Amino acid sequence: MTSDKLIGITEPVRPRRPADAVPLAIGVLIGALIGALIGTATAVVQPHLGLPWSPLVNSASPWLLGGFAAGALARRQGPAVAAGLLACVVEVRAYYSTATAIAMPVDHHLVPFWLACAAVGGPVAGLAGWGWRQGTGPLRAYGAAFPAGTFIAEAVGAYGLRLHYHPAAALFGLIGVALLFLQIRHAPWPDILTWTAAFVVAGAIVYGPLLDVVVGTASGGVTFGP
Repeated sequence: MTSDKLIGITEPVRPRRPADAVPLAIGVLIGALIGALIGTATAVVQPHLGLPWSPLVNSASPWLLGGFAAGALARRQGPAVAAGLLACVVEVRAYYSTATAIAMPVDHHLVPFWLACAAVGGPVAGLAGWGWRQGTGPLRAYGAAFPAGTFIAEAVGAYGLRLHYHPAAALFGLIGVALLFLQIRHAPWPDILTWTAAFVVAGAIVYGPLLDVVVGTASGGVTFGP
């Protein structure tokens, strides 16, 4: 033990280097930009699409892909989670702001609920994006399974159980299956299938019974409103 230790002198805590904040700042910027683009584009395009395509711009899965993309573009895991969170939160704000600007009728009282959904789903999507691109082992399989899982879950929960609109259920199911086949070589297929099943079960509960309690049939593009 040195004399410094004996008299109670400890090494000063090193301040956090400014460079350490750069990846987080970049992740936040990426998330904000992706969220603003998707939220704005959704509000602009939505009034011009009819069934069965309108659900693609009035449902959760495409927006979660924004959080997934933001996470995939981040170089570190923490910033990826932050990027996914911000992407989904900004999507909600940009959507409602644009809807107001173009005089499109929407239910503004649901904004707090959708922001809460973004706060939960955004980090999950951001982590999945990072895991898909940078992760290894189970985290890589988790990321590879997420896009397919959320689309299939919405097909089952939203358009099968809640809205009973079979053309959209088929559309989202086909997209989900296509995404699954595209990712099947990205990680061991038993792991991908396990994660996909987990996402489908959990997501179907959220998109179906949970949303039915909160928003009923006012979400999903079959009736007008987000």
